Amino acid sequence: MTKNKPSLDEFKDLPLEDLQEIQNKLKSFVEKRMDTRKKDALNTIKDMVQEYELTFEEVVRVIRTSAKRGKAPALYRNPEKPRQTWSGKGEAPEWYSTAPDKSVLLIPED
Repeated sequence: MTKNKPSLDEFKDLPLEDLQEIQNKLKSFVEKRMDTRKKDALNTIKDMVQEYELTFEEVVRVIRTSAKRGKAPALYRNPEKPRQTWSGKGEAPEWYSTAPDKSVLLIPED
């Protein structure tokens, strides 16, 4: 992928000021390259939206549902082992399922 990749040895004897100048130029170069890639990606997306006649709502729905979601907050706590909690989603743990009064397991809201 990369041709004639420079060796870091080429920079080891340069003064700090020269290295900082190179660093600033590289940062600018990388930012421009990233901007170009983003523009290319957006153009590709635009072309696909037009080609497949996708609506704005369809695109947004896919993006929102595929976005990473954080862990659901804990709603219940095992009174015997307080570090054990459950969000109420998925299969209930045994300590919740066998509890006679589930209301005592609820974690109070702040």
